[in-house]
Formats: sequence, structure tokens, C-alpha cells
Amino acid sequence: MSKSAADTSDYNNPVSATLNGVADLFRKKERIGTLTEDERLDGKTCLVTGANSGLGKATATELARRGAHVLMGCRSDASAAMKEIKAASGSDAVEVVHLDLADLESVKTCCAELKQRGITLDRVVLNAGVVPKKPLKTRQGFEMMFGVHFVGNMLLLKQLLADGTIPNNTYAGTPNGRSADKPRIVFVSSETHRSGTPIDFNTLGDPVEYSAMGSIAQYGHSKLVMTAWLQELARRLQSDKGVDVSVHCLCPGPINSNIARDAPAAFKPVLKVVMGILFASPEKACEPVVYLTAAKSLENQTALYLHLMTQKKPAAQALDAEVSKRVWEEGEKFLKR
Repeated sequence: MSKSAADTSDYNNPVSATLNGVADLFRKKERIGTLTEDERLDGKTCLVTGANSGLGKATATELARRGAHVLMGCRSDASAAMKEIKAASGSDAVEVVHLDLADLESVKTCCAELKQRGITLDRVVLNAGVVPKKPLKTRQGFEMMFGVHFVGNMLLLKQLLADGTIPNNTYAGTPNGRSADKPRIVFVSSETHRSGTPIDFNTLGDPVEYSAMGSIAQYGHSKLVMTAWLQELARRLQSDKGVDVSVHCLCPGPINSNIARDAPAAFKPVLKVVMGILFASPEKACEPVVYLTAAKSLENQTALYLHLMTQKKPAAQALDAEVSKRVWEEGEKFLKR
């Protein structure tokens, strides 16, 4: 099997995704850097989507510990998680805002609420994600992973930027007045974006069928589309005057979560043991998320992609300027449905 052929199968089902995640842990990597304790977020407001559990909860906790006012964007009741984050971080500056990325009306309502309250977002962490066992649809009829990871996130960012809730001169004429420490957008992508279904503009957004073992390919596809869209957003949010808003993506690596639930029954015991021993806890896995959110060394930088704590380039399709521009244009059509 050629290297390119092998690459496309690295993440195409829960078993191969898990095994490749183990291999990632042992590959030699050069760290981009390490946050110090004095790199804090005092006085800043951060929105973290999907903050009620797993990686999102760990990220929200660490941002709150570093002094941020954290808004937990969650689709269901997250009051218990909010109390746990407050206790773990030692901060009371944590609150929940209702946000269901599978419903574009919910996204619009959330943005309107933030605007009405006069909230200014210094950081937006797009963490919320789904991997259903079988094809499901969002309220507006999009395949669930495509609808949440791409369409819902796209609308959220476009509205927050247009409203000036994320201060920016490009879309709202509301620069933050500081030469450094511009607002940042951080998207939790995945290395599966490299081997998921490639972008085909003849079928982009069409209904798809998959089994539990095939869901990772669609998951990777949805992450690829959003990663490509964000490359175009990063280009639009900078000029010869510099970066208006920073836009970054990352893969947190293998996390000890519930990914094994959709694996074949015969593999589940092995996967659970492997994940429990070798995969990072959410508290450890959130390191690259927090780094991209808080590191002072990244001021005025944009379009970074991290795998774990190593900087690398995203997939070729995501980097292709013509592809990412076309994704942007197609995205506009989806929002007008």
C-alpha cells in the first residue's frame, strides 16, 4: 500500500482512529511552546462551545483558572457542570448561555442575546462536536456532523463578527484599539480531516449514509470543510495593516473519551483498556486549546494549525486558496436555505 493510500485509512473508523491515536503518542514531535502561569486572561471574556463535558469542560476550567470570564455555550442544561468548573477553577466568573449548533435559529438567538447584553468576546473556542452512530439531521435538514461542525459554526462566527461581539474592523468597524492581543478564534479540528471524505463541490452538503464504523470518514469531512473555511476567514481578517482577528485550528490528539462506544462489541474491551492507559485525559488534552487561546507569543499571528503541541500544516485541500474560497461561497448558499 502506498503512503497516500495508507493515509486515507488512518482514521476511517473507530478502531483505526483509536490505533492511530496510540501511534501519535510515540511519534517524535517538536513543541511549539509551553504556557507559563503568568500568561493569564484577566479581564477577558471567552466563549467555549460544548463546555459541559470532556475537552470543552476541561478547557473552560483552565481558562477560568487563568482569570477569564467564561461563557459555556451548551445545548442542554449545564448547571451542574458550571458548578464543577467554578469549584475546580476557583472562579465565579462562569455562566451558561444556551447554544444548539444543530439549530440555526438557536445560533441566531444566542448571538442576539450576547449583542443585547453588550458582551465583548475576546476569545471564541469552537469545541462542540458530535459523532452519531447513524445519519441524523439538524433542524434545518443538514447531515448532523456537517451541520454542527460547519454550518452551525460558520453562522455563529459570521454573526458574532457582524455584530461586533467579536471586536473587528473588517465586518463591524469595531477595532479593539490595541496593537497586540487581538481577539482569537480557536477551532477544535481533528487529524481525521486529512483522511475524511474529500471536498467535492458537486455533492457538498448532500445527504450521506454511513454505519457506525464509517462515521469517522464523515466526521473528518465535516472537520475538513470547516478547517478550509477558516483558512479563508483568516485571510479576510488580515490586511497590510496586520491581523484583525486571529484564527487558529488544532487537533488535541487522542482523548480518553467515549469514542469506543460505536466500535464493534468484540473490540470494545481492548479499546477501553488502551484508551484508559495511553490516551490523554481531557485535562491534559486541552493544553493546545489553551495555548492557542492564551499564549502571548502568538499575538498578531493567525492561521496556525497544531497537532497536539506541534505546529504543522493542515491538509492540502484546506490550504488551497481556491478551495477555501469556494467553500466560503457555498457556505453562503447554505445559510440562505
